[in-house]
Amino acid sequence: MKSCLGMLIALLVLVLVLGSIGGIYYLSTTSEFARKEAPAGG
Repeated sequence: MKSCLGMLIALLVLVLVLGSIGGIYYLSTTSEFARKEAPAGG
């Protein structure tokens, strides 16, 4: 029982970490593209 619980917790942590990294990377790339495409005047 303990090994199963530990494995589930480890999997949950891994998913959270990868999700956070992926989200930050996605937001950073999309914001950079938006800045490049925005007109200089406004």
